[in-house]
Amino acid sequence: MTQKAIALLSGGIDSATALHWAIKQGYNIEALTYNYPSRVPAEQKAARDIASHAKVKLIEAELPFLQNAADITKKNPNAFKGINIPEGYIPARNLVFYALAAYHAEIHAADYIIGGHLITDSQGFPDATPNFFHRLEELINSTRLASETNKNTEIHLLMPFLGKTKTDIAKMAVELKVPLELTWSCYHNGSEQCGECVACHEREEAFTNAGVKDQRKQHKR
Repeated sequence: MTQKAIALLSGGIDSATALHWAIKQGYNIEALTYNYPSRVPAEQKAARDIASHAKVKLIEAELPFLQNAADITKKNPNAFKGINIPEGYIPARNLVFYALAAYHAEIHAADYIIGGHLITDSQGFPDATPNFFHRLEELINSTRLASETNKNTEIHLLMPFLGKTKTDIAKMAVELKVPLELTWSCYHNGSEQCGECVACHEREEAFTNAGVKDQRKQHKR
């Protein structure tokens, strides 16, 4: 029997590659994406286009309360005082995302939740480390109800890229025929990626190091 999985899909190359990896592995996939105030429409469109191209159902969850650090500090200048906040940081983001993914996994009878996190993510974000995901999996399963006919009702967090870099993912994306022209990595909205933000620089560096042509345009500096 094909195992069902919920794949988190942001619209960037990491989650898009994880989605295609999961499809190739034979999982029965439903993709899950989150809409929140600081998320740019171009990234939302990317998630929809990638899911449509892969012919998988996309669940869109609305999170109107979720704000990034930049927006929070505009209202509360004392928030995060003395803390070096990375660009795009959202407090407890992965805790929120994966708790809701566990909810959807349970109601959709999925055995796995798949994310595209990389080894470099854990260097700037404490909620993207292998230890975090291990402990979170235990926490999620502590909330589960056992079935009368099947006591093995655990949900597994599957992070296939935790030991890989974005350069590795750029190479893998080509091998898996990921539609890179549909992906979006920029923190800003527009017809083209800005080419200036951290996400754009990381993407450009990854493709350059991988020797792969990026099919998604960046604004020429």
